[in-house]
Amino acid sequence: MDLKKQLYSDLGQQCKPETVFASNTSSLSITQMAEASGRPEKFVGIHFFNPVQIMKLVEVIKTEYTDPSVFDNTVKWVDQIGKVAVKCGDTPGFIVNRLL
Repeated sequence: MDLKKQLYSDLGQQCKPETVFASNTSSLSITQMAEASGRPEKFVGIHFFNPVQIMKLVEVIKTEYTDPSVFDNTVKWVDQIGKVAVKCGDTPGFIVNRLL
């Protein structure tokens, strides 16, 4: 997690202010990465399932900071790439891994 937090902190300083950050993870805190980025309102989680080319389900994760328009646009993007978006909050394991 320390490496990811440092990466997003560095990116937060170097990328344009309108850049949205996303992380594909199933177990790390999206909120902690968002806070480290310095722009938590523009941070989402996008959890693809393996094998990605076959599995349709994608969890789209928002934090307490995520701007609703950023979240909605991420869900739309997931739909546009032919996947099925499932909306969830930042909880350990999100939805599917908690069920398993």
